[in-house]
Amino acid sequence: MPRLALIASTLTALVLSSCAGSLGVQPGDAVVPPEMGDPTFEVVVLAADDLGEIEATVVADGERVARPPDGDLTVVWHKTPIEFEVSAEGFQPFALTLDHYPDRGRVEFRLEPVVLQGRIVSHTGRALPGVAVTLGEARDTTDNEGRYALARAVPGTITLSRPAWESIEFLWNGVDDRYDMSMSPRIIRAIRITPEDVLDGDRWNALLVLADTTGLNAVVVDLKTEDGTVVYSTEVAAASAIGAVSAYFDVTEVVADVRRYDLYLIGRIGVFQDNFLAAAEPDHAVVTADGSLWRSRNGFAWLDPSDPVSFEYSVALAEEACKLGFDEIQFDYVSYPLGGDISTAIFDGAYNQEVRVASINAFLTRAYSVLHPLGCAVSATLLGIVLESSADEGVGQRPGSMSRIVDVLSATLYTTNYLSGWMGFENPNDHAVEVVETALRGGEGKLDGHGYLRPWLQTWTISEADQRAVQSGVTEGGMGWMLWSNNANYSARTLPGS
Repeated sequence: MPRLALIASTLTALVLSSCAGSLGVQPGDAVVPPEMGDPTFEVVVLAADDLGEIEATVVADGERVARPPDGDLTVVWHKTPIEFEVSAEGFQPFALTLDHYPDRGRVEFRLEPVVLQGRIVSHTGRALPGVAVTLGEARDTTDNEGRYALARAVPGTITLSRPAWESIEFLWNGVDDRYDMSMSPRIIRAIRITPEDVLDGDRWNALLVLADTTGLNAVVVDLKTEDGTVVYSTEVAAASAIGAVSAYFDVTEVVADVRRYDLYLIGRIGVFQDNFLAAAEPDHAVVTADGSLWRSRNGFAWLDPSDPVSFEYSVALAEEACKLGFDEIQFDYVSYPLGGDISTAIFDGAYNQEVRVASINAFLTRAYSVLHPLGCAVSATLLGIVLESSADEGVGQRPGSMSRIVDVLSATLYTTNYLSGWMGFENPNDHAVEVVETALRGGEGKLDGHGYLRPWLQTWTISEADQRAVQSGVTEGGMGWMLWSNNANYSARTLPGS
């Protein structure tokens, strides 16, 4: 039986049984002395989902029943059947013939809400969780399968919004009770700007103008650098307590400047490579057999990714940045230690791929749970090699599982990192386009979640023509990109739109 017919059948049975004392009221004496004339009865319309009274249009025998300014909705009983039509915005309409005076002089209509359901998917057809779906007063957030349900839905404009994805609107006609929709990633083209360049006001403004006048639409600003230095005046007490703060800029002014140019703002936070916190809290750091801090060949100490206590400091800094107005937090060095003799390193957990991957994913899950409710996108830097590898390469990064947690995966596709012989090239740096595009194809094949790729690209050792060609190839593949420079030395000639 169709759903509306079932509802109508149910409510008809309720009303027709009112002579026996049903319809949501207690049995009572319906006898009215003849000298009082034709009696009246009260009409009440309730929502079936919560039994709250709702404003409705009640039509009796073709005429709308008017409600007095300070009274109840009433209908006169002329001792003949009455044809009712009841409707309310956001509810299924209902029609009924009442052929007996209702007990206690009251009849209730319970209207079923209109429920619009559907599924939100990505441009590649993958389920999109965490999408805010709004239609008038109705709101919902998609679950892990991308499903939503809007109760009491009225025809109008559906708005979809999610960090790292383009907000979009759809018109719903109010007829179909299922509406599937798709969203597209926000395509970001960004440059990384160093703390020193932000400190230099003239240089900072020049870089913002460069972004504004070319095909760029975003900037990446360091908040916590490779060695663990926090480069702004943070209110996270732990940063000052361990001596990590070296304030290069006022972060609120940075946010205001970027907003004036209508650019997307990404805050970069190094996570587990951290000299300051490792020295202050060695119990949560990677150590060696004699209890001293393990260090890479470059002298960097690392926090222990298998120790959840090590997560909270970077998450607190990220939360602060989100609340200050950053659009996205990119976590760098969200990996196990690299660049040293790992055989001497001691961790709380076992050093195997299962534990490594679980530890990195646990950090990202923790960060996502804090940042996404604030409206911040979450991204992670990962080694370029893991896009094509069948293992985690010892760092705990697997693109597939990471894509089920974060919004964006940013592999460092610097061709200077590829050794002679890679892809059969004597010098892979001379084949930047082929190396980058092959890596991205390999990475896309590994993704099985909502997260998408937005690589880091190099600006050194390859020609300006190759820089433009690499950018174009990535863009044609439907992705954004970010440019890395150690000194923010960018030329407009290498940027799109110039």
